[in-house]
This record gives sequence, C-alpha cells and structure tokens, in this order.
Amino acid sequence: MQFNRSTFIRAVTLCLATSWAAVALSQPTQMEGKALTDALKKGGYVLFIRHAATDMTIGDKDQVVISDCSTQRNLSVQGRIDARAMGTAFDRLQIPVGQVLSAPYCRTIETARLAFARADASESLIEQRPQNETTAKVAEAGLRPLLAKVPATGTNTILVSHGFNLRAVSGFGPAEGEAVVYQPDAKGGFNLVARVLVANWGALAQ
Repeated sequence: MQFNRSTFIRAVTLCLATSWAAVALSQPTQMEGKALTDALKKGGYVLFIRHAATDMTIGDKDQVVISDCSTQRNLSVQGRIDARAMGTAFDRLQIPVGQVLSAPYCRTIETARLAFARADASESLIEQRPQNETTAKVAEAGLRPLLAKVPATGTNTILVSHGFNLRAVSGFGPAEGEAVVYQPDAKGGFNLVARVLVANWGALAQ
C-alpha cells in the first residue's frame, strides 16, 4: 500500500484536535472576577490558602518545635503585608468567613490571624515534609475531609496550610499566599472553583 504523507498528517491532526477537545471538555470552567466574588458572598465554599510569603533565607530547623517560632521559617515583611491586604479585601467584598483552621506552624497561624483575626490550630493541616509516598498519604488523609466538609450556612471555611499538603490532594502546589477555592458536593467530594493569587485580591475588591 502506498504511503500518503498528506493523508497521514491530516489524520494525526484530526486525532490530536479530538483529544485536545476531550481534555478541554473534561476540565471544569473556573470562576473569576465578579462571578467569583458574588459566589463567595453567598457562602458554601472552602478556601485552601497557603501561608503568605516567607523569609526564604531562614529555613525550618531539622527539629521543629511548634511553639518556638525561632525553629521555623517565618513570614517576611511582605508576607505580613499581603496577609493583612487579603483580609481587608475580604472585608470590603463582604465575603462571610466561618470556621478558620490553620496548620500549627507560626507562618500559617500568623497568616490566618493577620488576614482573619482568628485561627484554630488543626493537626490535620500540619506540614508533611515531601519525603515519600507515606508522607503524601498522611497529608492527603488530613486535608481531604476538610475540603469536602460543607461550611455552615452562609459562610465560607478557611484552611491555611502548606503547599505540599495541597499537592498531595490536587497534584499542584499553590504559590505562597495563593487561595484555592473548592466547593464541597455534599457527597464526600469537592470541585475546584478558582485559584486566586494573593496580589489579585486587591483588584477584586475595587
């Protein structure tokens, strides 16, 4: 049989186009702008927020003492500014905040308290060092039920934790200060709704 190069290229192009279309259809459309803030005002969402910007010149000690911030990597000056600005944006947008849970590290607790003026420490959100499959499973087991829990009526739940914890569940790691918005489906699952970089909250509140 004679090989027809043009026919082959057209067939491959059609196959790829069909595959790309299928992938696009399988990806949920994320909300943004006013549509997102209007939805958040109604409540019913869980926002996973990675701690704000940290001082990368000082890492966690090999033996971290949760009650001793000197053994940990902490928020930078910019991180504190960003956390406060995020909280100001939530106030201006009148986004109702219900439960606020935070990993017990200093950088996560401080992010939550600067932004939302409160935080309850949760061992389920504690950082699991990205060492192996076991630590990833522990991180996922702690975070997944919190993402799936439906917030109290008319409120949104805030979870402040670490990038690795979300990567174990979603396959991607958020930037420092980034908020990843999920909507629990009341069936034990949850759907990705939006991703908001910390610098974008100010624009949303304009």
